[in-house]
Amino acid sequence: MKKAYLKKAAIFALAGLMMAQTALTGCGKKTVDYDLESNANKGDNSGGKDSANENGGEKANTSGEGGISGRLGIPEGCNESLDVGASTLSSISINDDEIEIPDTDKMNIVHFKPYQLTKEDKKRIAEALFEKDKGIYLYDYENRIKADIQEQIDWNKEQIKSAQEAGDSSWTAYLEEENSELEKELASAPDEYPAAGDYDGNGFLGTIGDVEYSLSVYNYEEEEVKGGGVGLGSSIYFSPKNSPDLRPKEGFTNGYMTPYADNEGQDLGANMSSMTSEEAEDIAANFLADIGITDVVKTETSDLYWTYYNGNGEEEATEADGYSVIYSRAIAGAKTYSGYISSADNLQLDNGWVNIPTERFNVYVYDGKVVEANWEQVFGQADSVEENVELLSYEQILEKANTEMAKYYEKYPTRYKKVDFNDVRLTYYLVSDGDGKCQYIPVWVFSQYEERTDYDGSESPEQIVILNAMDGTFIDIVEESKALGCYQDYSDMGK
Repeated sequence: MKKAYLKKAAIFALAGLMMAQTALTGCGKKTVDYDLESNANKGDNSGGKDSANENGGEKANTSGEGGISGRLGIPEGCNESLDVGASTLSSISINDDEIEIPDTDKMNIVHFKPYQLTKEDKKRIAEALFEKDKGIYLYDYENRIKADIQEQIDWNKEQIKSAQEAGDSSWTAYLEEENSELEKELASAPDEYPAAGDYDGNGFLGTIGDVEYSLSVYNYEEEEVKGGGVGLGSSIYFSPKNSPDLRPKEGFTNGYMTPYADNEGQDLGANMSSMTSEEAEDIAANFLADIGITDVVKTETSDLYWTYYNGNGEEEATEADGYSVIYSRAIAGAKTYSGYISSADNLQLDNGWVNIPTERFNVYVYDGKVVEANWEQVFGQADSVEENVELLSYEQILEKANTEMAKYYEKYPTRYKKVDFNDVRLTYYLVSDGDGKCQYIPVWVFSQYEERTDYDGSESPEQIVILNAMDGTFIDIVEESKALGCYQDYSDMGK
């Protein structure tokens, strides 16, 4: 059970982990029988689509309504077969009975510059989160104080005892070696953390009530961006310094919160929270507003889970208590696309990893307050806006799709024999404008899902094609990833 030990040891490196950066990572390749039709081709065309108006003003379309639906002639659903062209596919089809559209009568192009946190931003956020009169301090995991190092040494000793009882000699040796290094670090460690001062650091400590919290911030530097891209802005991670202290459970050594439960097939019972999900959403929204984040829309609310381990590092109990609330960037009240496109089968490239940044905000609410949050904020305020741009009608988009999708799969083949898009939506997608900036533009996203959401609630399509809603041409996701500085060439890894 050494993996369980390792999971718990990670609590001492929260500020260094920068977990907010995980918002940019896609999930790995799934095991699929490519000789068979996918689940989406077996009569289940729901794709687990979210209910109407749950996604920040988006709604399932009702044919004949006004607004953008009436103007573009968008039907309620779609059932179409498209030309496969010279691709390796035997069929391309669209089967979605609820096309998702923004609740608006127009769409814009919005230009942004990458967002970098300033010292003033860090101060504003820290002072909005922490109780200022209890002190706000610089927190550098590489230069911890004696008390924190001693705490880890003592905790390691407990784990060594458990590992020895379990007969895990390799994990025992690892922890003993780590404690030897910690003892050396302890000898020269300071007694106290310095005050935050002018906020020239990237990690901070503060107190809320009786609980100590850490705030980690990170600005992506220009030299980190490959190929002269525009960069990714900033990531932020707010969490309790010691998560188990928040919700102790008698008989267990540690309890950790997670937005998903790794208990497939088990009945975890009802959410034990005294809050309703609506109350949790209000708390989460106020939290974001307090730190200056307002141009967002809620995309999902789910249970927050607490997992407990016994002295041998074995998972013993999981309980739902609290809520996880997820937001994405909004353009004129409409959410932007925030799926993890790197999961798509034909984007599993041999020479590189494809990614597009998603401005995703994760807020965890427990016991009437926010206890953890992480987010990627690529942009600040809009640089400029082109309002009410001309869009192709739905019929014109389908005409373009009949040729553009085949072209896309000719350039980026898939291992699937058939593609059946079971999710269609009109939304906004991030592209480069070629001048060191980015822009959100109106697009049609055609996706195929085996399961709508991944283990962490993220959308991870098996297939995806994105068409520019203004001219119907396909968005070259790979090239956009490179232009935005998000493409990771495998040959550069380790350099």
